Amino acid sequence: MSEANAAASTVGELSRNLRAEFSRQAQKLQMLPAVAIQALDIAKDPDCSITDFVGVIERDSKLATDILGMSNSPLFSTGGGKILSLQKSVVRLGFRQCRNLILSTSLTSMMRNMSIEEEWIRDVLSRHAFLTGITAMHVNRIIGTGFQGEEFAAGLIHDFGRALLAVCLPHQFSEADALDFDENTRTLANESWVLGTNHCEAGAWFAEISGLPSEFVEVVRNHHTPSNAMKHRRLVALTALSDHIANHIQRFDGCENYDLTTNDAVFVLEGTGLVNVGGRLSELISEIADLARHDADQMIAF
Repeated sequence: MSEANAAASTVGELSRNLRAEFSRQAQKLQMLPAVAIQALDIAKDPDCSITDFVGVIERDSKLATDILGMSNSPLFSTGGGKILSLQKSVVRLGFRQCRNLILSTSLTSMMRNMSIEEEWIRDVLSRHAFLTGITAMHVNRIIGTGFQGEEFAAGLIHDFGRALLAVCLPHQFSEADALDFDENTRTLANESWVLGTNHCEAGAWFAEISGLPSEFVEVVRNHHTPSNAMKHRRLVALTALSDHIANHIQRFDGCENYDLTTNDAVFVLEGTGLVNVGGRLSELISEIADLARHDADQMIAF
């Protein structure tokens, strides 16, 4: 068993003291607003009524505006004309895409509103989240993993545990995590030694009690150990692969000298039935890095 796997398995559930501290401090954070949680619950029902779903979305002007905007974007409006009705927008997008848009919008707002003692930590983590999510979108397109927005939401949320630790344990956090994005098999072990937990377990615990769908809880828990993922292994591996690439981009401002063979998630993805993942990505890795940097900077500035 690798050191990363050992750290993840030995920490297990958070201690009672840590759970109490996180519960108290995490009131400063709201992963999903009440309207988003209700909309996600409705969308899970296979017999979900569009009218009921729209009735919930209409109570949050930001969510409603985002869904209208996406339905009229070039990606979805090709030849279909402009839509002014929220109900027609939901029909055009489908519940799956609407669900992922709700998650992405909510998580983006949460990151911007985080109250962290040192503001640079929030900024660095936000940029990493966007880099990972956008990289996942491009990788998804190139290798055909079949996701429709889940990959971007997963990239945004994967490292939420680091933000949680920075908010709840600010003085120990800097000792546990230098935020240099030079992550290796000792990353989780060092966090566990200093904090009594690691960002994967802490983040997964908070994602679960916040009502996030199970695939995102699994992404948060296993993005450093994608081979441990069970039900949602492809999404976890895609996120892990994109996180690894985003780490390199953040350290070196691009993908020069990046070696895909050092990314274990490539082999996990190929184990899910995808062919020649490394080969297809290697020719486009510099292009992916440039697009991710540009788009992440644009989204942060917005």
